[in-house]
Amino acid sequence: MLLHLLTALASITTTVTALATPPAGENFAGGYVIFGDSRKLKLLADNAATIPVNRIFLSFVRPDMYYVPGSNTLKGVGLNYNNTQEDYGFAEVKKYTQILQQNGVEVFVSMGGWDYNCWPYAYAKFSIYDYGSTTPTYQSTIQKYAGGDISKCNESNQYCWACEPPSNGNKLEDFTIFPEPAHSETWKQAVAYVEANNKMGTKPEWHPELVGGAKYITKEGQSVTVPGNDAWFQQKRDPYQDLVFLAKDLGLDGADIDYEEFWHADMFKVDGSARNNCGNGCTGFQTVYKFSAIMQNMRINVEKYYPALRVGTAASAAGAWAGTWWGGNLKGLTLNMVPSYPDLVQWIGTGPNAGGWNVMSYDLSKSTINCPPAPATCDLAGQVDFYMAQYIAAGVPANVGYEIGTPAYPPPSTDYANSLPLTNTDAGKILSNVQPYYKAGFFWELFKSQGDFADSNTNIPVSALAQNLCKQVLGANVPRCSGSIPILTNTVLPGSSNTVVITPPNKPRPDGPLPCATPFNPATQYSVGMKLSYRGYNYDVAYWVILGTLPTTPSAGFVQKGLCIPSTNTATTVATVSAGTTVSAGTTVAPTGVPCSPAWDASATYATTTQVSYQNGNFVNKWWTKGDAPSASNVNGVWTYKGACGGSSDPTTTTTTTTTTVAPTTVAPTTTTTTTTTTAVKTSTTAAATTTTTTTTTKAATTTTAGSGSLLGQPCPTYAASQCSSGTMYFCTGTANNLKWAVWYTGC
Repeated sequence: MLLHLLTALASITTTVTALATPPAGENFAGGYVIFGDSRKLKLLADNAATIPVNRIFLSFVRPDMYYVPGSNTLKGVGLNYNNTQEDYGFAEVKKYTQILQQNGVEVFVSMGGWDYNCWPYAYAKFSIYDYGSTTPTYQSTIQKYAGGDISKCNESNQYCWACEPPSNGNKLEDFTIFPEPAHSETWKQAVAYVEANNKMGTKPEWHPELVGGAKYITKEGQSVTVPGNDAWFQQKRDPYQDLVFLAKDLGLDGADIDYEEFWHADMFKVDGSARNNCGNGCTGFQTVYKFSAIMQNMRINVEKYYPALRVGTAASAAGAWAGTWWGGNLKGLTLNMVPSYPDLVQWIGTGPNAGGWNVMSYDLSKSTINCPPAPATCDLAGQVDFYMAQYIAAGVPANVGYEIGTPAYPPPSTDYANSLPLTNTDAGKILSNVQPYYKAGFFWELFKSQGDFADSNTNIPVSALAQNLCKQVLGANVPRCSGSIPILTNTVLPGSSNTVVITPPNKPRPDGPLPCATPFNPATQYSVGMKLSYRGYNYDVAYWVILGTLPTTPSAGFVQKGLCIPSTNTATTVATVSAGTTVSAGTTVAPTGVPCSPAWDASATYATTTQVSYQNGNFVNKWWTKGDAPSASNVNGVWTYKGACGGSSDPTTTTTTTTTTVAPTTVAPTTTTTTTTTTAVKTSTTAAATTTTTTTTTKAATTTTAGSGSLLGQPCPTYAASQCSSGTMYFCTGTANNLKWAVWYTGC
């Protein structure tokens, strides 16, 4: 990777070494702006040429919004830009958007946000109460306003002020949820996509009945009101399609889906515990289905109506974390999308429509129960490093999130002692040791105050963060990175510092997906300590498992360890033979017996875990790269050396090989017939004894017979695409100019 020395700013002291900037269009320094005060957007437009961000997110539109193409009004959208204007501010937003774009700033619109994700009843009951009375959120809601009696939490007290404290002044109608517009043709297509590609072992359950204003009958027979409005439903509109229409009419660059429905994951989890508290672990697959359908619906409408639009998501910090889910934080939401919907994951993260997996790596707590496992540290920088590394381990390109001021979680009123606000020191650590390995970064929020506590002046000022982030991802000499965020009411607190010390990274980039272990076998008795893989995941066995139990079964004893990739290691068998050896027609033996992957191309862009060969060696890359030559000696570089090679890179095929060994005259000749999955090899026979090497390659430890319905070795359209054919799931891999289907697993 290229190294750039970033020079010190006049207003901010920095000493920094940054890695090469990523491909244009995917690297950005971004900031959210939340409305309620329309002066914010004018300030940003007036300073568009110098603000140290090149992407802003207009926040937030309602998930139950409606917008008729060509209507040119924000009524029904929920942006709260300026509801006193006849068009609710549409023309003004469009005007300022154009000014920002003309000065090199992308403008996205964001759907969701916490209030537009939160159902007070469901969040109080399923995300707070069910997990016991010891959590800070329980203490600040159910305990504080109902003395621990959940029956006293109701609509009049917004279910014990579960979503927001009373000081915020919210009304119940201010909250809403992401709907499922079953009448929409594109939603139906998205649902069909989710169901057809599902590898999670449970059947999707849809809930189109959850419409704003409708009465929902709980299991206990209680009637509760679904938050939000039903105008979109009455008009038979699709809010996700309308978001695309709105973005097109405003001329926006992108749309952002800020999905935070914790209540949905907790309400519809699969849970084997008696108290419904994930005591034995749960699965949140139903929320994976819903979110995937939302994003697929966006993709369908973008491709149909506004092909230039980028689409991203504000992703959960724990979204790519493998292992048992204990509820409450959308753990594994992104991770569990990858085996079923790799094309959708890639569409969000890379390419012309990618808005990015923008990880909300903030609102973290240093309480013991919230700390990530060792060796990760529990300070803010350590936790951000840990959570971001999980995205790399899942093979998901992601971007780092920051937050200005006092975090919303843990609740400041009851647990400020465990809060982890972003200080100058923490910002320096994250920008030094985490940010260099990710393409972009963003923060919440452009006009947020530094905080209201006595020590808030130790929190980093917004311009200090924006300038340093800008320099890390866009480059030291980009003029806007020396600019400032305009001040509205968020004045810099006395005693604050603009100094951010940035150093070279103190460790190499985190590892990408690991190779798949031995495939699951229903006839194997699994017990403690055993390892296996199943449908694209590696598993450990925590305790004795009932014979034949699938690894996806909740509380069965299998512990998900993360995504894995088909093994690329070759098992080589060497046999010494005499003259007269015949191997299948037209074959030769490679000098090393290990075939070379496609040759490295300096002009190609390589996605994570692409296999190449260079100077008689095989390599696999740990992150996206272009122009970085593989090197066996650079162990901390992008390429991992996999060993010497010297054979062909022909596709793997299944052949029946008959080998006749003519032994010395004292030994009778023997003939052996075997059927193997083998790379086509060549041999030259002479009168002297020769050594024949047969290289057997296992793809995801699965033997597949090429023939009718087989895609093995055939060209495929897009890296990371998947396709099921004749009961075998194939994975598209290789280089940009040589993409071919490889076997992922059987049983699709």
